Amino acid sequence: MAFTNNVMIVRHKLLAMMVNKWKEDRLCQDIDRLPIQLSPRNSEVLGRCCIHKERAVWKYKMFPLLGYDMSDEKDELTPLSDYARRAINGEREQKENIMSVIDEACSSCVKTNYEITNLCRGCVARSCSMNCPKGAITHDKKRHGQAVIDHDLCINCGKCYQSCPYHAIVYVPVPCEEACPVKAISKDQYGVEHIDESKCIYCGKCLNACPFGAIFEISQVFDVLNNIWDGKPVVAMVAPSILGQFNTTKEKLYGAIKAIGFTAVVEVAEGAMMTVSNEAVELKEKLGEGQPFMTTSCCPSYIQLVRKHIPDMAPFVSASGSPMYYTAQIIKEKYPDAKQVFIGPCIAKRKEAKENPNVDYVMT
Repeated sequence: MAFTNNVMIVRHKLLAMMVNKWKEDRLCQDIDRLPIQLSPRNSEVLGRCCIHKERAVWKYKMFPLLGYDMSDEKDELTPLSDYARRAINGEREQKENIMSVIDEACSSCVKTNYEITNLCRGCVARSCSMNCPKGAITHDKKRHGQAVIDHDLCINCGKCYQSCPYHAIVYVPVPCEEACPVKAISKDQYGVEHIDESKCIYCGKCLNACPFGAIFEISQVFDVLNNIWDGKPVVAMVAPSILGQFNTTKEKLYGAIKAIGFTAVVEVAEGAMMTVSNEAVELKEKLGEGQPFMTTSCCPSYIQLVRKHIPDMAPFVSASGSPMYYTAQIIKEKYPDAKQVFIGPCIAKRKEAKENPNVDYVMT
């Protein structure tokens, strides 16, 4: 499987351990010890203050993998095994939000985006402090007049950064905020990031950008596994891009999916052919009616972007269904009683699935 950073490896390792415990029917029994097992005494701690912090991070990273978010914890003394039991027994409510920020893991980014380096010469011009609208910059006489930013006053306007003749002020990004194209994620008073659902388009960029792995998708893996375990028919609809994640043949990959317990595997490409055909007819009609252009309806992240940020584009979006939409129809006709699971790389498909009664779960 293709990994581009260690955060992905850690997330995969944790989920694999939990699934294996579930398979052995030992998840509820062993899950409380997993944080200790993953970070035993005297082990190396990466990016945390101590081993106890690291264990807390492991604990809370299991929440979204079980299908919870941080708001589901009402009592810190409630063991993980209680949450695991409820998830396995189907006693957990399905979440409306798709992603969750792990508070314990989100604490290492800067409060303000600008820092003054030792390149500061303490110059006479003092352009930085002269241009600061909040008076957040002073000059330290003990350090030959070098500038100092008061982070409690700084509003991240960047005027000091723009005015310094020595380029002694650097911009320090917050990766998740930098990655979000619609500014849907921001810090609270404690420095913990939160996702604004009214702005989020579910592109997943913040999740991939966080260097500490503090942003998780609220997983539906155990919902799917529980349905398979109960003997219910479960059909996988597989996005073509999944094949690029594994160095194997299509036959082996689909065979592995069936070996897990899926009743059948249907390629989303089947639905894509219907989307292309319908959009072509629709485009011809729209152009004939005088509409200057038409955009696709395939991408659920784009649909959310239009709805939440550029509503004037709504009349130009195709009314045709997405490949997942038509594939779900095909599966419904062939396997009317089956649970349908979309398997693909796109988190936004979770949002689309909420609006499609034929799609039960999404695994990304």
